[in-house]
Amino acid sequence: MKPATAARNRPLLASAALVSLFAGFTGPARTLAHAEDTLTCKDRVVSLGDAKYDVSALCGTPDSVERRVETRSVRRRSDVPCRVGNGITRCPALVDDTVEITIEEWVYDFGPNRFVQYLTFEQGKLLQIRQGNYGHKPL
Repeated sequence: MKPATAARNRPLLASAALVSLFAGFTGPARTLAHAEDTLTCKDRVVSLGDAKYDVSALCGTPDSVERRVETRSVRRRSDVPCRVGNGITRCPALVDDTVEITIEEWVYDFGPNRFVQYLTFEQGKLLQIRQGNYGHKPL
């Protein structure tokens, strides 16, 4: 690149660097399902790890509930029979087990002035809170 061309492109490169730097400070743009750690219901806070009963007591009955069961493979330590010399004893080993996990997706629509909240429970504990668009339910 010629020195004159390099000098003309410097402001453009500096602008691109500033835009990149600014984007880093402002963080990612808000998406349709924005993840949260807490949800406020009736001036009380619901947090990840809360039980379904506690969430229901604070937020009321959800507008929608979907249940499903997922089968997952988990690895755990176990003592298994093994041969040592001429005898059989128990030796530590990793064993794969299949377990069923109950998952529930709750939806709360608090009306047109608040975002719809999507709550995911696994085995009865609140695992994830996502925010959707503004609600549709009349006030």
